[in-house]
Amino acid sequence: MKKIILFLFIASINLLSAQIPSISFWNNVRNSSYTMQEEIHVRCETLDLPGIETEMFFTTDSGWDNINMNNINGLTYEAIIPANLTEIQYCRFKTEIDTLVGMMPALQPNDIFPPEDELSFIAPDPIGDNLDPDVPNLDLTGNYFAYSDNKFYSGLTNVTNDFPVDSGGSFPDTYYFYITTIINPETVLIDSVVYAMIYCDVPFLMSPGLYKISGTEFSLDIFELIGSIEVAMIDDQLQLACDIETLTGDENFGSWPNITNSIGVGSLTAKYTLPTNFLITDNAKLSLQVIESYTIEPFINIQPEISGLEGTNSGVFSCTFFDENGHFPITAEIEVDGEIFHMEPQSFNFSESVIFNSVSGCYGWEEATFRFSDNNFEFVEETILNNTNSDVNLEVAYCTLSNYPNPFNPITTISFSVFSSIDKVELEIYNLAGQKIKEFNLDPMVREAEINSVVWDGTNENNVQVGSGVYFYKLSVNNRTAACRKMLLIK
Repeated sequence: MKKIILFLFIASINLLSAQIPSISFWNNVRNSSYTMQEEIHVRCETLDLPGIETEMFFTTDSGWDNINMNNINGLTYEAIIPANLTEIQYCRFKTEIDTLVGMMPALQPNDIFPPEDELSFIAPDPIGDNLDPDVPNLDLTGNYFAYSDNKFYSGLTNVTNDFPVDSGGSFPDTYYFYITTIINPETVLIDSVVYAMIYCDVPFLMSPGLYKISGTEFSLDIFELIGSIEVAMIDDQLQLACDIETLTGDENFGSWPNITNSIGVGSLTAKYTLPTNFLITDNAKLSLQVIESYTIEPFINIQPEISGLEGTNSGVFSCTFFDENGHFPITAEIEVDGEIFHMEPQSFNFSESVIFNSVSGCYGWEEATFRFSDNNFEFVEETILNNTNSDVNLEVAYCTLSNYPNPFNPITTISFSVFSSIDKVELEIYNLAGQKIKEFNLDPMVREAEINSVVWDGTNENNVQVGSGVYFYKLSVNNRTAACRKMLLIK
């Protein structure tokens, strides 16, 4: 009797594909200089939603360690890790929700099997969810993944800590499968082809290998052997490995590296009972493996520079920040007549000059000191004086700017208010590259001291939908920047 095995494979893959964001989980990864405590601050923009947790993993002298990332402002998350002053430090990230894990897997630098370094832990799997409780070796307890220049590595653990391939005896009638599926998330829905490293041994029918699985009804014809795998038991963990070139070179896999440099990975167990009964018994949490890492090389710190210091009589300030090491400033603030305000970057590419803005609302201020530091113990400071009390330079004495919802899909409402004499008001939307996406001329609708709003539907000036990602929206009053905020479009 034929069984629809592919339905289970494709159902799992469709679930994975439906939840893969079209942007990276971790945007604008950047680091500070060494602090006095020989630590480094690492920041990125990531999803800030209930139930989502993001961890950062980093190498130490004794192996990998990890720490939770904390939200510090809007979509910005930060981890503070001990610095390695003499060797390259590898960093990776992991974001987990109920049904999916997004992660950068551990790099295996020596490209050998069995791997010398540990595989990345994806997630635990509940004990007792095996559909055949009489066969506890099919009850998974966790899954793992890693990569090297030439190999993908997978790891499985189960309740019994052993992985028999059949029910035993001279003529077993039941055979066991331990499977790691791999998909290209950018092409799987086009041809419904799934790839799998399968550890099994059905005499004359199937042996351990890298398989391509296609079709909709189960038969041995849907399993096409395209390559070999390596298999080993390491500390009660079944480890498998395949050659990346064999996998990605298959005609149905799609281009590699793909746009997101990622693959979808799932772990399954199954049993095959003669003559044709096939049952998937357990599956671990799905994951999106982003095949990259973030590295921090040892450096000699060079103090950052600030230039182009400006301030309006109404308390709108800006300056240009440049760090030759490409570090972001841990401290970025302006002190206006003794009151301190945070300064916001207008981009996150700190390998280039970055403009910082702040709206203090301090009308008629006297003295403002810009203060930056990439290590929090050496500071660059510059002070400017307000040489005019004339209302001619008054752009905005006070304003508010926000959007809701944030993150959003497909529309968000941008609300603002201004309290001053107004000649011209503009709202502009920019992408992370600093390119203007859309502009709203608000002059006809703005009235002093009232809250106004516009709806952005995620389109550009040509009414074409833009992609998912982080965008900036900037409010300008009388041709000067009054406020700037971030928002995240998710599709």
